[in-house]
This record gives sequence, structure tokens and C-alpha cells, in this order.
Amino acid sequence: MPAANHLLHRLIRETGWTYEALARRLNTSAQAAGLTTGYDRTSVAHWLRGSTPRDPVPGLLCEILAARLDRPVGPADIGMHQAGLHHAGAHHGTASGRTASDRAAPDRPDTGPSGRDQAPGPHALAAELLATVPGLHPHRRPRGGGEGHRVPEQRERAGAGAEVETGPGAGPEPGQVPALSHTALRRAAESFFTGQVDALGGDATAPVLLAYLQSTFRTALTATGDQGSLSALEIGHAARTVLLLARSYADQCSFAEARRTLSRAASLAELAGEPSTRAIALRMLSQDALDQNQPAVALSYVRQALEIAPRAPDAVRAFVAAQAAQVHAALGDRAQALAWLDAADGAQGAAAGEPDPFHTYRPAALEFKRAVVLGLLGDHAAAHAALDASLASRPAQQERAIMLTHVERARLYRMGGREREAAAELRYAEALNRGVNSPRAAREIELLRPGARPR
Repeated sequence: MPAANHLLHRLIRETGWTYEALARRLNTSAQAAGLTTGYDRTSVAHWLRGSTPRDPVPGLLCEILAARLDRPVGPADIGMHQAGLHHAGAHHGTASGRTASDRAAPDRPDTGPSGRDQAPGPHALAAELLATVPGLHPHRRPRGGGEGHRVPEQRERAGAGAEVETGPGAGPEPGQVPALSHTALRRAAESFFTGQVDALGGDATAPVLLAYLQSTFRTALTATGDQGSLSALEIGHAARTVLLLARSYADQCSFAEARRTLSRAASLAELAGEPSTRAIALRMLSQDALDQNQPAVALSYVRQALEIAPRAPDAVRAFVAAQAAQVHAALGDRAQALAWLDAADGAQGAAAGEPDPFHTYRPAALEFKRAVVLGLLGDHAAAHAALDASLASRPAQQERAIMLTHVERARLYRMGGREREAAAELRYAEALNRGVNSPRAAREIELLRPGARPR
């Protein structure tokens, strides 16, 4: 039986809140982070008896208590520093605390062999998750009620689950485009949309991604039960596409929508058995929490990603480690931050030619992340060197990434009190952004104007 959590009890008494008041504030904070929870006083009572909710709830609790008490509060201060290693879930009495990773296993009664009140199957869960992606409309059908526009994913199959033949004699007629398997078509779409997000940002990409999701998963969004089941590969494709939509929302500065969309992507990836995509989504949720100045929540998310990362390709592990480095740097833990940077280097060095472009990260991106970490640690010269290395390896067509690198250099200059150099970098970044039109970049540039506080 778990030991009573006296640390959490002491802090709650210090706030003067009732258990119900704390649960209400936690639900509000979770909703802002894109999570669906239904905690109440019974949930809090269970935690005080020693159970632990799933990450990132401990981090959210830390942020809520810290704001009330006007001092830093970490997971160890509330007796939940082991939350990422073992947890009691969210099945506490009447509580229905569903976080990003709980969405694949919602809190519903499971009465066993009778089949009554059984949890829904993967297709129904995937459909439920897709239906709650911001911007999608579950019951909207194409005009005219017909098939409507077909995206590549919806071409007729040769048979149930069959792939297009690619052996000798199956080649295209002269002048025809070669046939591709459905898996190849999915990967081609993911690669295209990834490049579009990288190059053009959210304003150009979000509407196209929404139309693609609406069309590709029309049956899942309009059917009931397990009608027209989605395969694990299709759910995985949905997870990746939804994650790209979250990136587009973030670039549009639609941060609440981005958080909710990321949580759906993480849960879809868990349903599909895709640890890599889930780790990427959790890493991005961690970065979003840092951007909101919620390091305890960021730590909760990155701990989840680190648990999953050993099952992911080396490049993904490298970027999860780099995220851990940034979180620890934000928390002021220099030794841990540098250790995670070393781990990121090791994983990146081990990365071979990854056939899946979705799990491939350019070395330039890791150098950018290194610069951010070193800047937080106060190693400004080393941070500028990392930005130089990042820019040197960026292809010229990656204008958005190059522009954001100059924004980060301006931030470094401001942190070092070099206002003239910062202003010059901002002018250059602003000129580049006229061709990219990234709302997120425009916001960052504005926040770095003279008189704004560096962050």
C-alpha cells in the first residue's frame, strides 16, 4: 500500500484551498494545455493517500501551487518526483482524469467477458480522437453527397488490404506515372507536408492539412462503431498528419489549438503502436510548456518521451535528449543539461540513413537546439558557434529555418546586452520573413524589440 503523501498535503493546506478548489483549478489548467480531465476532491484525496496521476499532471500541479505560493514548486516538493517511472493511473472513484497518453485508454468501466460496457476498439478510439482535432468537422460530407475529391490515399485498392504490384511486368505504360503502394503514398504525403511546414509555415499549410485529413479519414469521421475499421498503418498516418497540423497551428500562434492537436497526435500514435511519432509529439508538448514558462510541465512531458525513446530511431532519441537538455537548462541544472547534450550527440552520431523521412532530423536542427541550451546556460560564445554551424549546413531554400536562426541569434545578443547586434539580426530576420510570412516568427521578432524583456 503506498505511503501517504504528507508533502502534498502540507502545500495544499498552505494554499488555503479545498480539495475541490484545487481539482477545479487543475482541470482548467489541463484544458488550457490541451488535455481532457475530470478531477474532483476524490481524486485529490487519492493522491494524498499515496497514488500518483500520470504525467504531465504532476507538472501541472507544481505550476498551480507555485503560482499560488509565489515560489518554485517541483515534483519532489509534492512527493511526485517518480511520476514518470510509476503511476497509479487516473481511475480513482468518480474521477475521469484523461491526459494525452490516457486518451488511448479512456476511463470507462470494463466489465470483462460479458462484453457489456467494454472499452471501444482501436477504430472507435481513433475516430473519437480525430473528431476532436481542432478544425476538423466530423459530420461534414463533400457537396453533392458523392465521392468528392479523392486524395492519393483514397485510390481504389486492388483487393482488401492489397498493395499495388511492383514486380517485373507490373511497370507503367510509357508516359504513365509509376504506381505506388498505399504505404508509399502515405509516406510521400507526409514528406510533402513536412517540407511544406518547414518552408512555408502554418498559414500556407494548415488549410491544406485540414482538407487532406477531412477527405482521407472521411469514413472514420462519419461512421459509427467499428464500421470501416482503420488499420494500424492508417492510424499511424493520421497521427503523423495531425502532428504536422499541430506544427502549423503553432506557427500561426494558435497555441491552444496546437496543444490540443499535439495531445491527439500522441494518443493516435499510441493506438497505432508508433513510439517514434508519440515521442516526437511529447517532445513538442514539452517545448510548448517551456514556451509558456511552465518548466515543471515541460519536465513531465519530456520524461514520458524519454521512457518511449529507446524504441525510437537514433535521430528521434537525439532530439528527445536535446529537449531534456533544454528543460534542465531552463531549470538551472547545468550538469544535467550538458549530460543530455552529450547523449544527444551520441544518438545523432549513431544515426544511420533513416528510410523514413518523418523520423529524420538534419544536423543543422540539432546545432540550433544546442545553441538554445548553451544560451540558457550563459555560454554565449559557444552558443553563437553552434548557430554558425547550423547556418552553414542549412540549404538556401530553408528560408524559414534560416530566418528563425537569426531570430535566435538576436535573442542571444540581447541576453548578452549587445543591443546593436541584436537590432541588426532582427532587421535581417524581418526582411527574410517578408517572403516566409510566419506569424510565429513575426511574434518572436516583436517580443525581441528594444524594451521587451528577453526570455
